[in-house]
Amino acid sequence: MSFAVPTALFLTALALPIIALYILKVRLRRVPVSTNLFWKQVYDEKPPRSLWQNLRHLLSLAAQLLLLLLLVLALTDPYFSWQALQARRLVIVLDGSASMQATDISPSRFEAARAAAHRVLDGLRFRDEVAIVSAGSRPEVVLGVASHVPTLRRAVDAVHPVDAAASLDAAIELARQLIGNHPHGQILVFSDGCAQRADDTITTSLAPIPASVAVVTESKNDTAEDAEETDLASETSSADTASDQNADDTAATDREQHTVKIVHQTFATAAANVGITQFQARRSLADPIGYEILVSVRNASSIVVKGRLELELDQIPVDIIPLTLQPEEVQTRSIEKTSLEGGLLTATLTELRPADPNSDSASTASSGASTPAVNRLPLDDTAWAIVPPRVVQNVLIVTPGNLFLQKVFEANPLVNITVRNDLPSQWPTDTIVVLHRLIPGTLPEGNLLVVDPETDSNLWTTGTMIANPIITEQDEVSPLMTHLRMDNVLLPDARQLKFTQPIHQLAATVTGETVYGQIPRPGGSCLVLSVNLERSDLAFRTAFPILVTNALSWFAGQPGELQPSVMAGQLTTLDTVNQAEEGATLRMLMAPGGTTSPLLSQQIGPLNEVGVWSVFQGNSGTATADSAGNDSDVVDGILVQQIAVNLANENETDLRPVEPASTGDDVVVAGTWLTRPVWFYLIVLATVSCAVEWFLYQRRFLS
Repeated sequence: MSFAVPTALFLTALALPIIALYILKVRLRRVPVSTNLFWKQVYDEKPPRSLWQNLRHLLSLAAQLLLLLLLVLALTDPYFSWQALQARRLVIVLDGSASMQATDISPSRFEAARAAAHRVLDGLRFRDEVAIVSAGSRPEVVLGVASHVPTLRRAVDAVHPVDAAASLDAAIELARQLIGNHPHGQILVFSDGCAQRADDTITTSLAPIPASVAVVTESKNDTAEDAEETDLASETSSADTASDQNADDTAATDREQHTVKIVHQTFATAAANVGITQFQARRSLADPIGYEILVSVRNASSIVVKGRLELELDQIPVDIIPLTLQPEEVQTRSIEKTSLEGGLLTATLTELRPADPNSDSASTASSGASTPAVNRLPLDDTAWAIVPPRVVQNVLIVTPGNLFLQKVFEANPLVNITVRNDLPSQWPTDTIVVLHRLIPGTLPEGNLLVVDPETDSNLWTTGTMIANPIITEQDEVSPLMTHLRMDNVLLPDARQLKFTQPIHQLAATVTGETVYGQIPRPGGSCLVLSVNLERSDLAFRTAFPILVTNALSWFAGQPGELQPSVMAGQLTTLDTVNQAEEGATLRMLMAPGGTTSPLLSQQIGPLNEVGVWSVFQGNSGTATADSAGNDSDVVDGILVQQIAVNLANENETDLRPVEPASTGDDVVVAGTWLTRPVWFYLIVLATVSCAVEWFLYQRRFLS
């Protein structure tokens, strides 16, 4: 046995005054009395002490010395050598993926894993060290290496699952780094065994787990740096090459022999589940007020499932689709609807049930009757998408006459057009002005679309004609060029324009001449198209109405035809740049649950909660919303953008583990009988000794 604080042994010197107090006899005082009759009676009742009486005195002294010895030994913090040599370093990895929220194990898979982690902490031995790692969308060290059990318990309770896939392989690698070269390192992975389908790069596979057996694998802890150090060491000191090489080989052998045990315990059953694995909405390319829905539903079970898919736009029913899904079937449908206002589109799976009620009797035993047997994960039963709104715009066309230009605007139901063949004396406000050939010297403020300008203006001067220009450069990023290709348009000629200020080229020739460009200006955007519509075939191509539609959307400030839904756990970029200058209004991000946080950059994420995230702009960050993000509002703020986040992950929808797994009722790691330090037991013995000594003294067995 060794002592952590051996200097505390000097406290045994306190035994000397204790012994002295027992040996010391009190000197009697002589007091004259009138008679000794009464004292003789006392002497007869209490004769001189016998041997037993002296022994009782010595037993009392021994009890006091024993109590002192126990207290001193406790202060020295003794420990056995095997406790230090066999101390373990454990890393508990908790799978926090969305599938861990399944209810096939009561109350959920994650809660069962959390309970197993608590049982591991109950079985810790003295000097064991534990770290807690959460395997969410990104691995996170919840608590570094520690041995204080209450702190470890609080760390385990602080871990919560996310609505996304787990990076289990990265979490295991992080756990391996926390263990380092500890000789008794061990990684405990509490998962549902579904991560292997998503990532085949996990170095320790999830093997079949019997009903009461956990899987133990071993992984070598070699690194590239170790190999480089071995190579460098073998090349140094040419005089002692042989000895250095032997030393390097010995070190390399030791590293190869060092292994890290990885224990997998799964918490899952072969539960059936049906979920929405894809849900997107976009504006139709053919119908300006139409939108298209793409939805996929997967039946991750071995039975036939029936149900309904309900679609709502801003809580108004849009469609109800009956579903009959064969085992392992994925149904994908494209649905076309119309809406001018757009809004929040919601898809919900309802009334899911086995087509044959007797085919799923086994799976219904593990949960209550209120939970459908084919719906163990509610997260993928609902999905959201944003349908961009459409705005009716006023357009003034000033042209000497062009039927194609007029008809392309008349075909758009989102436009109220007015046609003039001369320049007006006063330009209307809140109107998009289209100037075809007729160009004033000073362009009006507001949004302008200029087609085939023939005269100079305050923004450009006209040059010579370009014969047979070939468009070779296009801005693929600009929303003005979405679904637009102009490199195959026949252009017999185009007018050369020399701009008086910088211009953003959207389409340019091989010589760098601008054919289609955007001129930024304080009074409004200006788009210039230097194409002769009468001589070019642009008016006969689908590119022309697409060009006009993109321009109208750009002028209206609409987000575009598609605002894609985001998969849970991913990053996304805001449509509008977050302002950080002095005096700029505050931007806040509100999660579907209602919690808010300030936006410090244009990129946000990972978005680990399914639902609708909202971006508000204002001077206050106080926000309220329901659980789905519907009808959300913010105090002193304006809603500027919504982001739909869905689970949309087939691997998370499939709740069945890769291999048959245990239910997680077995404790993975159990401690020995000596789970507390020796000083704890010494204090217990001292307390018991003190209580026994007090009892015997009160019963007159000790004096």
